[in-house]
Amino acid sequence: MARFMIFLVLSAAVAGSREAALAASAETLQSSVAYSEESVRAGRKTYLRLCQYCHGQDGRAQANPDFDAPNLRRPQEWRNGTSDERLFLSIRDGVGHEMPPFRAQLEDEQIWRIVHFLRSIGPRERRGRAGE
Repeated sequence: MARFMIFLVLSAAVAGSREAALAASAETLQSSVAYSEESVRAGRKTYLRLCQYCHGQDGRAQANPDFDAPNLRRPQEWRNGTSDERLFLSIRDGVGHEMPPFRAQLEDEQIWRIVHFLRSIGPRERRGRAGE
């Protein structure tokens, strides 16, 4: 029992330090791609190629019951933050066992375009505007 409790405490500490490192990384990020209709279209193409298998063509994550992917149209279901920077890090670095990292397959600019696409399908009040 004591070993289990030590394991839980250490696991919580590691998770807390990972969260702190993630938050610090997010604070230093800035998009290298301006939000535009073109960036949204390019992000959609990449999304359809790499992301729709788990998240569905429309982002609602209903197409594949084998994965516990969040509905990308509902930020309240996202597990790792809702800022553009946190979305970028989730795509680039992956999240846990379910969300693989895409840093080896995508350049940063491509990831930012996926973030722009995700904004375009989310709630209206959170959508980007051209020129941002």
